[in-house]
Amino acid sequence: MVSVLLGWQGLGRRWAPTRLTRRLPLLAGLLLLSLFTVLPFLSRPGMALLLLGSGLLWLSWSLLEPPRATGSMGCWLLVFLAVAVVATGFSPVPREALRGLLKLVLYLGVWALAARLLAHRRRWWNPLLAGLLLGGLAEAVLALRQLHGGAMALATWSDEASILLNTERLYGSLGNPNLLGGYLVPIVPLAVGAALHWRRWPSRLFAAITAALSGTALVLTYSRGAWLGLAAGLACFVLLWGWFALPPGQGKSQGRRQAVFCGLLLVALLVAVAMAGLLEPLQVRLLSALAGRGDSSVNFRINVWTAAWQMLRDYAWTGIGPGQDAFNRVYPLYQQPLFNALSAYSMPLELAVELGVAGLLAGIAVFCHALHQGLRQLKAAAATTEAGRWPQISIMAAVVGLGAHGLVDTIFLRPEVQLTWWLCIAFLATPHQPHRLQAKTHGARGAGGAPAPG
Repeated sequence: MVSVLLGWQGLGRRWAPTRLTRRLPLLAGLLLLSLFTVLPFLSRPGMALLLLGSGLLWLSWSLLEPPRATGSMGCWLLVFLAVAVVATGFSPVPREALRGLLKLVLYLGVWALAARLLAHRRRWWNPLLAGLLLGGLAEAVLALRQLHGGAMALATWSDEASILLNTERLYGSLGNPNLLGGYLVPIVPLAVGAALHWRRWPSRLFAAITAALSGTALVLTYSRGAWLGLAAGLACFVLLWGWFALPPGQGKSQGRRQAVFCGLLLVALLVAVAMAGLLEPLQVRLLSALAGRGDSSVNFRINVWTAAWQMLRDYAWTGIGPGQDAFNRVYPLYQQPLFNALSAYSMPLELAVELGVAGLLAGIAVFCHALHQGLRQLKAAAATTEAGRWPQISIMAAVVGLGAHGLVDTIFLRPEVQLTWWLCIAFLATPHQPHRLQAKTHGARGAGGAPAPG
């Protein structure tokens, strides 16, 4: 079935100029680099043009070169897309669902182009990561400047009964503290991994500064979902570091390894407790999550989840159709008074409502398969240098962090977050293959033959 759907690939290679075919990886790399560098600052028309360009470039590349194996991740994404098509066909609001389906196709076009580029030349990961971190650094600096320049009313929202009523929440250029937090959740572990992976000290310093400023800006968004995502991502980073990056040993060496691993977990826990204990706003914000309906934000989400669950019961098998527009058309029929919402505020619930139970299962399968692929890459990288494991560790931590944040917020509805997610999935979808020239270029390149920026 997959071969029938993708049988058109490579049909134009007989007429393709060799010079043009050789330039396609460079064009793809430059387009993706431009997209992820300016991602948080793009206007919606500019975003649409870059997404459309990415999809068209992937189509051209697929036509002009011999077909490649779809891969297991590609098969799962075809299943996910097929479920979305069925949900669109049975949607009670087909026009809005069709718009959501087109957006999904554009996002998957970016994934397809990134996956093909990384499978062709995996060394492109470092420039793409550098561009993503540069955009994250610029966004974090812009957000932190708001501490001195004042904040708009939208960034000081809080429960009227809370002592945090006038506390400024950073929102950056994205206009929403929760969205800024969701965008920075993957930036922090990716930057930490880059600081450990890249060989040149200017590049390491750039990544370390990005991690520090992005983490600070994320904490000051006072987004509890983003805090949850950051905690889950960093916990995953430390766990993978302890089991895969620290050198194995036997006897006393094995005992030291376990001691170091436990020490890392203890230090991370103490840092988190110290931050929550020393900063009163953090204490208040964390404790408010336990207040249930006593906190306005939690109460709002509970009411939205209740209405979304009623929608799911009525459209359990086919869903209402993909996209935020479809949700906005159907949700008013189920909402409780004064609790209008733009989404279900929970990504699993959103998937179930939009695509039905099959869409939820397909989304969970994509998430789990991405982590499985990452673990396989870590095992394959065990034969290389220790630095060769940091990309997989940091990307898996970013995926876990986004997944944890998505449990309590629908940040994936915004392209700034979803495109970062698809870039990470594209890396995990491509197999780890150490570069044949690694030994010759060990001094000037990163692990796997990837040139370190800077």
